[in-house]
Amino acid sequence: MRTRLSLTLEDANRAVEACFAAARAAGRSVSIAVTDDAGGLLAFQRMDGARVHTIDFAIRKARASAMVGAPTAMIEAMSRDRPSQAGDMAVGQGGLPMLHQGQCVGAVGVSGALPEQDEAIARAGLAGIEALEGVAPPAT
Repeated sequence: MRTRLSLTLEDANRAVEACFAAARAAGRSVSIAVTDDAGGLLAFQRMDGARVHTIDFAIRKARASAMVGAPTAMIEAMSRDRPSQAGDMAVGQGGLPMLHQGQCVGAVGVSGALPEQDEAIARAGLAGIEALEGVAPPAT
């Protein structure tokens, strides 16, 4: 039998807070989604001033990253050769999986800034989860 680890609501809220701090520091208004290991939404927040379309994109980025266990930038790059197969997985940069002992335990998705800024803000969310020993961002 395999035991699956997953983020808790407390972990997800900690990630959202860290993302908010990074977005404020960058002067950006974004939407932030955090999912569990299966891509189920755990936490979501939309900053004042973030556009409505960022809601769906942040959730899709987090979900795709959790389901594949890879950054959405990597998923997008892999799907360029097969755009018809990408579907909801081709959402652009800004989704990062949270890894613990090589296993995806959840993901953060950010939308509303430039792609590189979305990813940097998501990376701050990963760094905000200090309670999980060994949680690491994906290799870039």
